[in-house]
Amino acid sequence: MVKIDTKDVKKNTILDIDGNLMKVLDTSFMQMQQRQGSYTYKVQNIVTGNVQNVTYKSGTVLEVADVTRKNATFLYQAGDTYTFMEADNGEMHELPITIVGEDVAPYLKENLDLYLEIHGDDNVLNVLLPATVTYKIVSTVPGVKGDRAQAGKKPATLETGLEIQVPLHKNEGDEITINTQTGEVA
Repeated sequence: MVKIDTKDVKKNTILDIDGNLMKVLDTSFMQMQQRQGSYTYKVQNIVTGNVQNVTYKSGTVLEVADVTRKNATFLYQAGDTYTFMEADNGEMHELPITIVGEDVAPYLKENLDLYLEIHGDDNVLNVLLPATVTYKIVSTVPGVKGDRAQAGKKPATLETGLEIQVPLHKNEGDEITINTQTGEVA
């Protein structure tokens, strides 16, 4: 097992806590006056789907699950099932939305290269997006010039159906790059 310090645990890390595989959904740090800080993680049990909070003192060493990260391509979505293909061996994986994640699904477009985290032989635990992805704007309102202190934004719908705020000068058919961690235009 690989060891990791509490300060290095990030969102989507798969931890082995008491023999259970837990996916980190959120992290927070709290420092009380003149006391050692503590990290609280919101984790989801991968097998049961239960969500809970776990807290560790700063400096605690945790175990990262034995997970292999493989290159893959998103092929298509059929209902609530998402189909991926591994790049090296062509193996197909059909995953439900519970594994793909509600925060990942809106960013998926056909032929998007990404990573799958696999535990054991064929148990896909996680879908990891690239840091940035380029999308085409399919609909937006025209930008209106006016006096403003800073650059304006307007709503736009992307080819995946994702709705975001884009700069006023962007129009339908333009391509924009989105930071998949923040959901903002890069």
